[in-house]
Amino acid sequence: MPGATEPGNWSGGGIAFGGGSRCRSRPGAGSPDMIEAMRRRWASGIAVVTAVDADGRFRGVTVSSMMIVSEEPSVLAVALTAAGSFQALARVGAVLGISVLDATHDFVAERFAGRAPLPDAQFGGVAHTIVEGVPVLGGALAWAVGRVRQRHAWGDHVLALMEVDQGDLGPDTDDPLLTYAGRYRRLEAG
Repeated sequence: MPGATEPGNWSGGGIAFGGGSRCRSRPGAGSPDMIEAMRRRWASGIAVVTAVDADGRFRGVTVSSMMIVSEEPSVLAVALTAAGSFQALARVGAVLGISVLDATHDFVAERFAGRAPLPDAQFGGVAHTIVEGVPVLGGALAWAVGRVRQRHAWGDHVLALMEVDQGDLGPDTDDPLLTYAGRYRRLEAG
């Protein structure tokens, strides 16, 4: 399938690769294994969340767990791996950028998931624009920038709720980058 990746490991946003959508054994009801299997059967879009660290360096992480919480007021949420370093940047008051990727951005998604080469910095060679001090990726299907208003730690993830200050739509390619069963996927034509 075009854009599929080889098995790897966890990203900062909770994308796991390899193994397909079936568990080796039937997981117990409500067990972590069952929840993981359920997640792998949930098709989801891919985004890159960006921020600036304490040293003024741009940082980004690939996520499959972005959602629209409210249209009025405009609020988005992202779930970040609690053990990952990026979640510390998503503190209350911090500015975040969210760029929704299309299927041509599979290498960009890999790069910000930490599974592709980083020749200099994560943003070296990646088209981007600075909005409110954070990068938004060029060619994104859509992007939004805003401030984290709430943050909730729950289990192995941190949920950051961001009130949107600015955003825009990019070209609609009808081809978003998706993840399903641990692989990047594309929508079938038709």
